[in-house]
Amino acid sequence: MRNRVPVSRTDHGLEVRLTPSQLELLRRATDAFGELLPDPEQRRFVLGEAGAGLAVLFAGEHDPNHSLYLPATEAQLRAAHALLTTLLAMVPSERAFMERVGFFRENAAAVALGLRRGVAAVR
Repeated sequence: MRNRVPVSRTDHGLEVRLTPSQLELLRRATDAFGELLPDPEQRRFVLGEAGAGLAVLFAGEHDPNHSLYLPATEAQLRAAHALLTTLLAMVPSERAFMERVGFFRENAAAVALGLRRGVAAVR
């Protein structure tokens, strides 16, 4: 899994380019996070207000053979980064992480790093 997550500025804010596997990881991580932390107040504390819309953001249909260009706010990308890094801390076992998310921990860490670098590049 690539750790590069290109982010660019558009007339309407930011746009992030995700590979199909990166998007699927984010979808599954969002679901797993919701199962591990079912209380919406606790999720908001960890992810901020923008975290509430991550499931909707990552739910869009896409061609599984091509990258997806996804409009997002900086707050949404920050929430996605927080989701991945917190999930890594909550599920420290590689085996348990794979069972919950369906991806290796290193994949989640790579996407989190890519999001941070991608946003930093457009600041």
